[in-house]
Amino acid sequence: MTGCVVLYPDCCVVVVEGGPKQQKKYKRLMLNRIKWEEDVVKDPDGQEVPNKCVLVWEGTSKQRNFGELKFKICPTERLAREHFKKHRVEHYWDLAYSGAVLEQANDTIE
Repeated sequence: MTGCVVLYPDCCVVVVEGGPKQQKKYKRLMLNRIKWEEDVVKDPDGQEVPNKCVLVWEGTSKQRNFGELKFKICPTERLAREHFKKHRVEHYWDLAYSGAVLEQANDTIE
C-alpha cells in the first residue's frame, strides 16, 4: 500500500492507495477493529471528547499519487494543503478538513 498520514492539530488525514483486497482489509482495520472511542482527546476548548475515525472518500483513481506510506507533521493548515498539492491531490485535504470544521461547528451549536 502507498499513501500518507498528515498529522494536523484539529484533523489527521490518512490516505491509502492499494488494490481491492488491501483496501478492504485496511478499511476494516480502521473503521471496525480499532476502538477509537476508547481514546479521549482534547478539543480546541480544552474539553475531553471521544476520538473517532471517519471515512471521507472511497473510490478509484487513474494512478497512484504517493510513494511509500509516510508520516508528515503539519503545524499549519497551509503546510498540510501544500503537502497534498505537491502530490496533485489537494482536494483530499479540502474534503477532510472541511468535514472536520463543519463537525466542530455543529458540536458548538448543540
